[in-house]
Amino acid sequence: MTRTRRKRKKKNSSLLLFGLFISIALVTIVLLEYIDFKKGGKPFIFTKIIPLESLDYKITQFNTNFIAVLNKNKIPYDYFPDEKKRYHFKLDIAESRFDGLIAKVKAITAQLKGELELSEIQGYSDKSILLYKVKLNNQVSHLVLIAKLRSKVTAKAKKPEKKTKKTVDKTKRKSWQKPRVAFIIDDIGAYDIGALELKRLNIPITASVLPDSHRAHQAVRWLREYRVKTMIHLPMQPTNGKNRRYDHQKVITVNSTDAEIRALIQRAKAIVPTAGGLNNHEGSLVTANREVITRVLKIIKEEKLFFVDSRTIGRTVAYDIAKQLNIKTTHKDFFLDHTQSYSHSLGQIRKLVDTALQKGKAIAIGHPFATTLQAIRDSIGYIQSKGIKIVYVKDLLE
Repeated sequence: MTRTRRKRKKKNSSLLLFGLFISIALVTIVLLEYIDFKKGGKPFIFTKIIPLESLDYKITQFNTNFIAVLNKNKIPYDYFPDEKKRYHFKLDIAESRFDGLIAKVKAITAQLKGELELSEIQGYSDKSILLYKVKLNNQVSHLVLIAKLRSKVTAKAKKPEKKTKKTVDKTKRKSWQKPRVAFIIDDIGAYDIGALELKRLNIPITASVLPDSHRAHQAVRWLREYRVKTMIHLPMQPTNGKNRRYDHQKVITVNSTDAEIRALIQRAKAIVPTAGGLNNHEGSLVTANREVITRVLKIIKEEKLFFVDSRTIGRTVAYDIAKQLNIKTTHKDFFLDHTQSYSHSLGQIRKLVDTALQKGKAIAIGHPFATTLQAIRDSIGYIQSKGIKIVYVKDLLE
């Protein structure tokens, strides 16, 4: 074989290997983008280059746009996802506003290349009940039940009640009796999403900062700038970390000494000086261990902090012991994003509202995911339409 042939063969082999490497890299990128797309994200390839639209994506878009219309027009509504992941919306609307709403629903459905089908009509003396089916990707994804209220002669206006001292006091009492919900966003400092996004929600919300996350110091500065309430998201050992080695300066474990626990909490306070309390990050092994969590809570009390039990395990005793120690405390009722999707978070908020209406208050913990924050944003009008007040978690301490 001549030297020229050997060089050509070597060059061809190099080109082949380079081409193989590029192909593997491209396949990997496309696969990762597709996984992100299936989770409800908006990856560049599948939204710009190859515009795929999964059913989950379309459901998210319909919910976002439809809820925005309802909130903008101050139309009270109720909604819930069923076991088939179809969304049921129920709302009452004046006859004069009905046609305008249906035109907007048709436009939203058309943008998603779906179909809007009138399924049933029932007539009554004071209203008509109409059931619409929304089909996306040839599947029924939404059922919209609308009560079209017939216009009637308005009754004579009552004379405004004079605001005596008694009526003012009564109004105050009623406002205090309103059901209340609070949102905590964990893991602030561990993601790019943070202070500005929470500020833009324009509601009382509490940011729980991971002290040793790579953006913690920057996040704290911005949270203070935007006047967003903060907590410490204190790392504790989980049940699946029994055999893992932990740095006792960063994580409370079942083997941590009181001195280590105190030093860790004081260090976290120095990183998040605006925090009035803390909740546990992971910590299922610690919060279920009565002896260890008692020592932790006594130090939390000495440091004059409140405690929110994240309830990462059903066997947790942290909340009960905190009450026994007379620590200002409460606990989480729902996680918003164990499944990271807009639809799941929206369903969890629905459960949060139901719990608040039954018990007078409820607390949700989420994470700084775009889908979670969008679900909270789209649910603000719904929550308020139920007569529920959104408050800071410190307002729900016991």
